[in-house]
Amino acid sequence: MDISTLIQTGIVEAADPGPRRARVRFSEQHSGWLYVLQHPGAKVTVEAADGHTHKAALGEWMPKVNEQVLAVYLPVDSGDGFILGVV
Repeated sequence: MDISTLIQTGIVEAADPGPRRARVRFSEQHSGWLYVLQHPGAKVTVEAADGHTHKAALGEWMPKVNEQVLAVYLPVDSGDGFILGVV
């Protein structure tokens, strides 16, 4: 695999929320199904003006069709790829 193709941006063509994966169109090619990475346990704390805080949790994220995403591939032949997030 060419090192210049290990990290790419592309446009989501299809998304399958069940197994959490999507297909991406890069400039000259189309991906297979790429798994969407998550950040389990991520928490956000919001502090209000009077000094009290509120806890919140981030929900699961899935890219939408036509969104631009950042994808990374493992550096091995036929390596799996993953979607890191929206660009």
